[in-house]
Amino acid sequence: MTLQQATASTPNDGSADAFCASGSSPTRDRQLPEAPPQALRGSVELRSTHLTDPAGKAPHVAYELAGNPTGKLVVVLGGISASRHVVANLADETAGWWQKIVGPGQTIDTNTCRVLALDYVGGPDVPLASGQSVSTHDQADALLGVLDHLNLARVDDFVGSSYGGMVALAFAEKHAERVDHLILVGAAHRSHPMATAWRALQRNIVQLGVEGDEAKRGLQLARGLAMTTYRSAAEFDERFANGNGNGNGPAFPVESYLDARGSAFADTFPPDAFALLSESIDRHAVDPASIAVPTDLIAIASDALVPPWLAEELRHGLGGPVRLRHVESKAGHDAFLADTVPIGRAIADLLAVPKEATASPVTRTVRAAVGTDQGHGAVMPPLYLSSNYTFAELGVKRQHDYSRTSNPTRDHLADAIADLEVAAGAVVTSSGMSAVALVLQLLEPGDLVVMTHDCYGGTHRLATRLAARGTFQLEYADLTTAAGIAAAAAKKPRMIWVETPSNPLLRITDLDAVAAASRGCGALFAVDNTFLSPALQRPIEHGADLVVHSTTKFINGHSDVVGGAVAAATTELQAEIGWWANALGLAGSPFDSYLTLRGLRTLGARVRVHQENAALIAAVLAEHPAVEGVYYPGLSEHPGYDVACRQQDGAGSLLSFDLRGGQAAVAAFVDGLQHFSLAESLGGVESLVAQPTTMTHAAMEPAARAAAGIHNSLLRLSVGIEDAGDLVADVERGLARAGRIR
Repeated sequence: MTLQQATASTPNDGSADAFCASGSSPTRDRQLPEAPPQALRGSVELRSTHLTDPAGKAPHVAYELAGNPTGKLVVVLGGISASRHVVANLADETAGWWQKIVGPGQTIDTNTCRVLALDYVGGPDVPLASGQSVSTHDQADALLGVLDHLNLARVDDFVGSSYGGMVALAFAEKHAERVDHLILVGAAHRSHPMATAWRALQRNIVQLGVEGDEAKRGLQLARGLAMTTYRSAAEFDERFANGNGNGNGPAFPVESYLDARGSAFADTFPPDAFALLSESIDRHAVDPASIAVPTDLIAIASDALVPPWLAEELRHGLGGPVRLRHVESKAGHDAFLADTVPIGRAIADLLAVPKEATASPVTRTVRAAVGTDQGHGAVMPPLYLSSNYTFAELGVKRQHDYSRTSNPTRDHLADAIADLEVAAGAVVTSSGMSAVALVLQLLEPGDLVVMTHDCYGGTHRLATRLAARGTFQLEYADLTTAAGIAAAAAKKPRMIWVETPSNPLLRITDLDAVAAASRGCGALFAVDNTFLSPALQRPIEHGADLVVHSTTKFINGHSDVVGGAVAAATTELQAEIGWWANALGLAGSPFDSYLTLRGLRTLGARVRVHQENAALIAAVLAEHPAVEGVYYPGLSEHPGYDVACRQQDGAGSLLSFDLRGGQAAVAAFVDGLQHFSLAESLGGVESLVAQPTTMTHAAMEPAARAAAGIHNSLLRLSVGIEDAGDLVADVERGLARAGRIR
């Protein structure tokens, strides 16, 4: 039944669908506070389930759908005591359990969206037979049954808090085709063992109460104990530090609080339902790597049940796009109920759309890791220089234990690069060449790697030497043509390695074509993206498995740090390269990572000026009689122009050109330059000029250079962000000097 098919003005008893929209419903005869949203309430029998009673009867799960009937669908689930009634509506005017987050004009705005919630299987309203257990996957199946009953094809956003977040993960793991986006508050992929210990004690107290005919008192005590885990020690101290009672009741104010909270819970929640759902939390387990649905995590700094490090563990394990937002609150695990202002703000920032479209790459780059300091609230993330970290207790590691393995500062940079490259994760290395070496660790003796024939000289040198030692087999090929790609794939390589644009001739390789060929022959597809950076090209979007960077170049952008990075398309590849980086000691230093992240923030602004200047210089070179040829993919006559337009967001700021007068003309051009430094490297704010044969590609054998088209007449420019007029004038003067050489 669809919303349009539902009719109503009949009282709702929870057993049949009732849609309150317009007409003579009694609730429409007066104005309700805050214009409560429309509602559809009912129940559905879960026919395909193992959760049947001894007579074979399946449970009926009640649901409530409130809000704009034509709006996007948001599923909202909370802790085990939450119900289907999330917000006041025309079917039930009483306040819902998340009234401060959901409603007209609220964070989850029922004026523009529909909110669906259900009662948990095994809870007070959906009891199960004695001896049964229920999992978060069972709850996910219950939600699926409700969706099918209502003819709702997909969930736009699944907002799950506490146990509801666990159910959201189970739903994404089991029914990924039915949900577009997860927002999880205080939830993770597994139960923290200490949290399980606390809940086990609570269940034992409930059981003792039942056995002693004090079931309600047992549940009251268990709930009181639970409250000490839901809130933080700081909040308890703030609320209850003063006063020692008056002798007429509990000795301390905190006791009155626990008694009141326990009694209120025991009045509405059966002991067996509490025990069942409490155990369900502890049995919760999903495989994060199997979940590819875009996911946003909200971690509470003071949460003892789902501590921030557990959210970090989930973030690094998820198989799809993921962001983690830290929220400062003294309310602990209960912050989603007790501290709704920062929680609502965080959800509002994340709710509208999945990760990729929430902000432009420029904005995400500028704000990478901003506001993540939990100790002092620093805007910019601090630099962690410590080489080692304490264990939480004997045998229990924290997120970081030794900086070669992991480091907070380096992780911030890795996360920012992975985000920009649309990767599952990234590993930051000590140099661009260590990044190259790291990827080559994935090859075994006998494996074949086919590599771009005009790749960077350092890459050529390393790969050639390793192949000579028998580490793997190596062939170089021109991968800029369909025939070259097909020939490479026909050899069944283990890896195809591409640079596009290539160094130094700016040749363009069709990433989509190589990705298709790689999949066809079972090869890993690696791309060196140093020349463009993720600001202008994201190879994983075109099917690459691995993306290599010399972060020394554009990502840092200031020619003061040597570093590298490898971004991986899958969590499995990220884990493998991470293992090799740790084993070989290839990880970048915290200080270098700190500086590189600082440089990365201006990537978008720098690249914009880089390109503007490069385009002006390329136009001058293309028309000058002293120039034999210009290699710049921003020129329409470049053979790779059409492919570059399709897979790049810009032509970049590297260009090469041949001078007619050979070595003498090269010397004349370089001698006298004022705003171009004769130096290797590229991508810094300053402009550079290099002769590849004697500098960047000097390590290549002369025959290999000749085969790649790299001659002494070739110069490569890395165009910086200086004033365009100064750079153009400098180039024109150099060309005039070169033109006098005959």
